[in-house]
Amino acid sequence: MHEALSPLYEIFKLNSRLLLNCLDGMHEDQARWRPSPHANSAAFVAAHLVGSRQYLGTLMGLALPSPFGGRLDATKSIEETNDLPTLDEIRAEWKSVTGNLRERFKQLTAEDLAKPYTGQFPIADRTTLGVVAFLLQHDSYHIGQLGLLRKQAGLEAMRYT
Repeated sequence: MHEALSPLYEIFKLNSRLLLNCLDGMHEDQARWRPSPHANSAAFVAAHLVGSRQYLGTLMGLALPSPFGGRLDATKSIEETNDLPTLDEIRAEWKSVTGNLRERFKQLTAEDLAKPYTGQFPIADRTTLGVVAFLLQHDSYHIGQLGLLRKQAGLEAMRYT
């Protein structure tokens, strides 16, 4: 693994586990509950993270299928979502894309990481490495939301182990 990726890979592994910990013991009704009309549900946030991981895989050169059979490809908000995946689907897709990314992290070269990025993320480092760092921070941000939604749904706090 390229040395620049080592600390990011540790965050990737931690977030991979934490998403599953956030969903542990959660029932479908709890996952779809929204604390207000202006907030997302845990299921929506988790499905969004699966899509984000799939995008990361594509950025890293993997040909990954669209998660959930493309059901959420055109949605940008929970209000646009008519067919939210089940928790089992979310977990399965998360594990699949994460497994593919684990292997890809080990293969990326300095040239891969230095490739320019022309997308719209609010980052100063406009390389693949910069986008990898941003997307892993994005995972962390939404995992924090999942931890809060978990507590608000009446479940115990997310655990790190």
